[in-house]
Amino acid sequence: MTEPVAGRERFGRATFLRAAAAAGAWLSVGAAPGPSDTVTSQLLWIKNVESAGLWLADANGYFRDVNITANVLAGGPGIASVEAIVAAGRADVGIDQIERIVDAVATGADLVVLGAIFQQTPAGLLSLPAHPIRTARDIVGKRIGLQQGARVYIDGILSLNHLPRDFTEVVVGFDPQPLIEGACDAYLCFVTNQPLTLAARGIPHVVVSFEQLGAPNYGECLFCTRDYLRDHRDTLVRYLAALQRGWAENARDPVRAAHLATATYGATLGLDESQQIAENRAQIPLTRSAATRAHGLLWIDRDRVRGPIYATLRATGRSALPDVDHFIDDSVLRDATALNRPYDVRT
Repeated sequence: MTEPVAGRERFGRATFLRAAAAAGAWLSVGAAPGPSDTVTSQLLWIKNVESAGLWLADANGYFRDVNITANVLAGGPGIASVEAIVAAGRADVGIDQIERIVDAVATGADLVVLGAIFQQTPAGLLSLPAHPIRTARDIVGKRIGLQQGARVYIDGILSLNHLPRDFTEVVVGFDPQPLIEGACDAYLCFVTNQPLTLAARGIPHVVVSFEQLGAPNYGECLFCTRDYLRDHRDTLVRYLAALQRGWAENARDPVRAAHLATATYGATLGLDESQQIAENRAQIPLTRSAATRAHGLLWIDRDRVRGPIYATLRATGRSALPDVDHFIDDSVLRDATALNRPYDVRT
């Protein structure tokens, strides 16, 4: 077992803040020593409600309270690699799916995962009541609408369930219209997105998550370089503490973050606020798990990664999987949760 990443405790701002938090006080900017630290985060996707916790941590002053200035870079369909951006130092913290981070680490990138926003992946299958997909066995023999390159996920689900890889791939985009028109029997979706489109149109539908199909995974993992963690550990503790508060507040009031995404942070994107509210309500359950109730929001469990999640990744064709203890560090998040002791971030 390797030595925990950046495991040596240094007396610094985080130590000072944790001591104050344990006494029941969240320090104001004026009380925190030293100048504000800027943390630049690179999103995987656009500045919509998917980043609700970030918007609330910024707008509600949670970052300011711990002397952090948050700079957020938008992602989107044109972004090549969040991992490459972080590795090159163009962002301090990246947010991406764990399999992409694993792939980067396996090919030599010295990255460290700090936590996971979604305790399960939002990926799933959307179908209509005439040909419902509720279990992995229901996939066999069906026409599955898949975005380019996504076949490996369905192959993996069938392999994990010891079923033949017997289905017809129908290439689709990110609009579920081919499902509605009968071009496919099921459609690879995000459970926080395309099902809402059908619901808004009054179309009965069936949705099942990859987790329910026996392919567990985390979604929206937070990571940085090992060098950044070594040099800025105290900053990361405060950053994660503020982000935990943002996501905790979002669970209490999903409307405010949707308004912030629509009117402020994603104001140029033409977002529909009612859709953003619905998406936010749908994603909140994904941020919760038994582990977050025990350890706090954003928790990532190394045993879960090395066990069922690595089994999922192997089923998608990955074999050179890096040592989990080498690239996942939960100590920063533990300290962030301790810093949040006056607040309830174990939800």
